[in-house]
Amino acid sequence: MTDLNRPTEAELADQLANAPEAPGAENGDDGGGQGRRRREIFDDCPVTPLGVNGDFAYFLDVNGQMRRSKEIKVQFLQSIFGHQINKLRWNFPIWINTAEKGDPAVWDRDPKKIDHAFASMVLWEAASECGVFNPDNSVRGVGAWADDDGALVYHMGDKVLHQGELRAPGRIDGRIYPAASPIPHPAMGDSFADPAPPIREALESWNWTQPALHTQAALGLLGVQMLGGALDWRPVFWLLAPAASGKSEFQKLLRYLHGDDGLVQSTDATKSGITSQLGHSSRPVAVDELEPGDERSTKERDIIMLARVAASGGQWFRGSADQSGVGGKVYSAFLFSSILIPGVMKSQDVQRLIRLEMNPLQKGAKGLGLDPRTWRARGARLKALLIRRWPGWPERLAQWRHSLEAAGVTGRDADNWATVMAMADMAEADDVAPEDARANWAKKVAFQVNADRSDTTNDAEAMLLRLMSQVFDPWRKGQRYTIAQWVMAAAGLPAAPDGLKQQLYSGDDKGNYEKRERQKIANQMLASVGLRVYDDKQHGARLFIMNKPVQGLRELFHGSDWADGVWQQSAKRVPEAMPSDSANTLAGITSRGVYMPLKSIPGLLSLPMDHAREDGAPPPSDDLEDFK
Repeated sequence: MTDLNRPTEAELADQLANAPEAPGAENGDDGGGQGRRRREIFDDCPVTPLGVNGDFAYFLDVNGQMRRSKEIKVQFLQSIFGHQINKLRWNFPIWINTAEKGDPAVWDRDPKKIDHAFASMVLWEAASECGVFNPDNSVRGVGAWADDDGALVYHMGDKVLHQGELRAPGRIDGRIYPAASPIPHPAMGDSFADPAPPIREALESWNWTQPALHTQAALGLLGVQMLGGALDWRPVFWLLAPAASGKSEFQKLLRYLHGDDGLVQSTDATKSGITSQLGHSSRPVAVDELEPGDERSTKERDIIMLARVAASGGQWFRGSADQSGVGGKVYSAFLFSSILIPGVMKSQDVQRLIRLEMNPLQKGAKGLGLDPRTWRARGARLKALLIRRWPGWPERLAQWRHSLEAAGVTGRDADNWATVMAMADMAEADDVAPEDARANWAKKVAFQVNADRSDTTNDAEAMLLRLMSQVFDPWRKGQRYTIAQWVMAAAGLPAAPDGLKQQLYSGDDKGNYEKRERQKIANQMLASVGLRVYDDKQHGARLFIMNKPVQGLRELFHGSDWADGVWQQSAKRVPEAMPSDSANTLAGITSRGVYMPLKSIPGLLSLPMDHAREDGAPPPSDDLEDFK
């Protein structure tokens, strides 16, 4: 039976004869087949193909949102064309004969149907022509960003501010800025009241442990939060505040200044919850009450790790149900607040940290009585000022870093504090602060940096702390001593505990023989766990640690970052440590290892604080040569 819906040959010939002229090559953009331009679905299409990645095709829909689909079905087509679905029906029609029965055929588009199969094919073709698309590198959500020339791009969801011009969301300078739910806009206009003085006055109302510096740092924190995605480095902020210090009011001030949806704020956050809220945006994150939790929980560790990644705009990953993995890049500035800092922070986390601390408020202190409308307006004006002053940011940052380095603040500390102090400076003035003012602030920063510096500033020191503090009881006699005390005994140091000396040798000889026997037995015990003290005139006393993951060392480092032989990497970073050029045999096990000078192990050459000398003799020397 003949398909009456199919045009006849005569009808097709007539349509071909009356078709419009094909566009010239200069307008064809290489051609994309089916009479359309390459990388486009059809002329003036409200949907923009972005590319493909694996089984997925990516598009900007009629509203400018980024969408992806594995199967381009009718529902997806209707969704991405939305209020312009008529264009979809017009360009991918189903033809029907509208003539009365017995009359010549009159072909017209079915107003209720589209050629879904053909539309799906064209959308896939156009997306494929755009090439492989990686949203993690190409897509920028709401928040501040820098283009390839360092100019600021501020994406507000419904508008994108770039080089002083408001543009519609979409492709800008090779990046995709998809439409999203709007975040508060910066204040518009050429002139408005300076927001910095009232904001500073409000920040001064808290009882900071260092009033001047912490007020200035809190002002810098606001700027870092507002422009975080445009910065090369984002320090992590931690607010320590006991009960009755006004921490909740501080969080409320942040919420008002950033405005609704301008800040990801939570008191019960998880890593996955934060990344879901952020998407591809650079909105700041404020997590309250991140207190030490159950030691079996990874919640705090995972969030802190995410903040570590965000400091430099790195990539995060997690597994997914289809084993393909889920991840993204994060460019947000993080603020944590709590009474205590969890003990799960590693040295690399501490290096990214700026710590602000509050004391309880004085009795009778009045609340700020924050008016949401007033503080939202001030936040919008502050954001506008920072955006306006952004072109001078590189020079401002460089000058602040120079001042801090002159005061002895270097490395990661300089990265952190130069960013926050330069941002506070930019919030208050068009021009960079004078050199003497910067030097004065730098001295205050140097004082805090030295006070906050951890006892373990690198992985080598942390590894030694773990090893030396482990309890070792080879005889199971109940009186237990640390590895550090055993090393003291093996080296013959006077700080070795008397009880351990008594256990090691209880003979009558009180001379050098007894001392040598104690050292020998102590070394035999240490050898059973892969350690041994060696002493020679050329190198002095050194602790040897095996490379091989013998059972004793595995137990000493169990559950730590140095388990399963990783200790050897940190051991080589101990000052003046040397890898062995040949294997040593300890307790019947032969292995190469690392020699670590005892003088490089903190605390070993110190005398115990709880032993006062009663004989009036001068304190023994720390020089190992005196003890041979």
